[in-house]
Amino acid sequence: MRLLKRSAKDAGIKNVRVQKSGCLDFCEFGTTCVVYPEGVWYSLPDEQSIEDVLEHLKTGKVAKHLMLDLTE
Repeated sequence: MRLLKRSAKDAGIKNVRVQKSGCLDFCEFGTTCVVYPEGVWYSLPDEQSIEDVLEHLKTGKVAKHLMLDLTE
């Protein structure tokens, strides 16, 4: 969370709030986050994934390779 928050600030992304949450009920996916208002859920396995989420925050392009499959 701290890395994502700092990275968003360093990238100059405005109108974004990185907020720590309680349990998201998807521990089996490791570190996770959700981007609103789209409601896109991501698994964050490494630091590169932070860059991919930042790209989503900047451009709206979804990082499909990090999306959680919540249909199971």
